Amino acid sequence: MRIAEILAFLQQKDIPFTFSGEDSAEVERFSSLSHYCPGTFTWIKKQENIPVDFDVSTITLAFVPEKIQGNFQNTIRTSQSKRAFFSTMEHFYGMEEDRLPVGQFTYLSPKVKLGKNVRIGHNCTLDGDITIGDNTVIWNNVTMVNRVVIGRNCEIQSGTVIGHDGFAYTEDENHVKTMVKHFGGVTIGNDVHIGMDVVIARGTIGDTVIENGVKIDSQSMVAHNCWIEENAALIGKSMLFGSSHLRKNAYIASALVRNQCTIGENAVVGMGAVVVKDVPENTTVVGNPAKPLLKKES
Repeated sequence: MRIAEILAFLQQKDIPFTFSGEDSAEVERFSSLSHYCPGTFTWIKKQENIPVDFDVSTITLAFVPEKIQGNFQNTIRTSQSKRAFFSTMEHFYGMEEDRLPVGQFTYLSPKVKLGKNVRIGHNCTLDGDITIGDNTVIWNNVTMVNRVVIGRNCEIQSGTVIGHDGFAYTEDENHVKTMVKHFGGVTIGNDVHIGMDVVIARGTIGDTVIENGVKIDSQSMVAHNCWIEENAALIGKSMLFGSSHLRKNAYIASALVRNQCTIGENAVVGMGAVVVKDVPENTTVVGNPAKPLLKKES
């Protein structure tokens, strides 16, 4: 494959970049920087990631951020180097293997509605009023119950459970607890990624809502009535308790968010933090209880 083909693809994807070198040069497949194979393209995230005594001139094609320096043969410089590299990998080498539209031992109730090119893995249960949009992929051992709507181009990885009642109860004067019946559903937008062993509860009255572009990492929990706005991200083992609200592009790094808290637009919750009150937009919080991260003055 000529480098010119990669450049044409990046232009088609509207990824901004500059190129130096010979676009007629041949490149074949890809490799990591730490295990670089001659003749391949690779990604260099940071200058300090370049191994000591490694001759970067041996790299046939390097995807790099704009500030990376080196005597590369051919270089694609872009502020979106990670996206450019992995999009190129997927486009040229990410051919999907053939799989059955519906795997073995999977149950679909009569009310299930599937869009075009939906694929469902083995041992899944879709039992309820469930709608799946075009090109969505559901992997193995996934359970969906009650009322669930999932949009287009989503990926639901193995072991995930969506749509059960959340944890809520009433109690009498003797503290005898009675679980609250839920009547809401789960609404998931387009281009959503949900990792392995994620739990998403349905709403008590209205729906639990996950908007377009949201990414949820493995073993996370989204409790009843939560609202996650566009392009927010939950990193592994994050937990959102009931009626919490993540605004656009919020980022939760393996943290806990108390019920009814709001995380503002573009806010970041640091790893291991415990959020007990609202987080303003464009703010990074860390610790237990979570507090704004203050940068030391130099």
